[in-house]
Amino acid sequence: MNTIWQTVTWDVARAGGFTAYVLLTLAVAVGLALSTQLQSPSRWPRLLNSELHNFLTLLSTIFLAVHVLAVWVDPFTKFGWKEVFIPLASHYRPEWMALGIVGLYLGIAIGISTWLRPRIGYTWWRRLHVLTLGIFALATLHGIGTGSDTQTWWGLGIYLGSLVLVGSLLCRRVLSSTGKRKHAPAHPATPARNVSAAPQSNPRALHSARVVATHIREQNRAEVARVK
Repeated sequence: MNTIWQTVTWDVARAGGFTAYVLLTLAVAVGLALSTQLQSPSRWPRLLNSELHNFLTLLSTIFLAVHVLAVWVDPFTKFGWKEVFIPLASHYRPEWMALGIVGLYLGIAIGISTWLRPRIGYTWWRRLHVLTLGIFALATLHGIGTGSDTQTWWGLGIYLGSLVLVGSLLCRRVLSSTGKRKHAPAHPATPARNVSAAPQSNPRALHSARVVATHIREQNRAEVARVK
């Protein structure tokens, strides 16, 4: 009975970990695609949006909880709460386990920042949201260093495909930001206008002023002629 339970918990931990990692990769990829304004063609529905990003992040969090819970109750690993939540406290590959624990805490911090976004403002929320790339890197190193399926072809394929996808979108994001800064038009200061020269810059206003002045002069001459 113990052997069956051990097999179930270990398989659930492996499946939960890989599922959470794949969903995290897709969430990061959608976030990078949105930041580079990469959209679907006009003939397709708009699949890339904030709702999809949030949904993938939520699913990844759920499967991460399944992964942590399965590892915790697995009779083979014999992890206590210290090994699961305190970095370098694990007896099993402590350095690689610590990377995953730090990534877990960073994910919690980003989740709290999203909840407090109306209070901290968009600028600080966006700065903290960049840590998602760090979470992806830590999760990748944690999976490669601690996973029992790292030597399998499908396990390596998942890690390699995730790195290529996120890396290519990240390069596109960096290049697009650099291009926008280079092609940003300069805004020269608008010179102050001379009030006295304003009428001269408008031919119609100048003509109207001359007509009015001529009419006034003619009226003055007519009044002088009547007096004489």
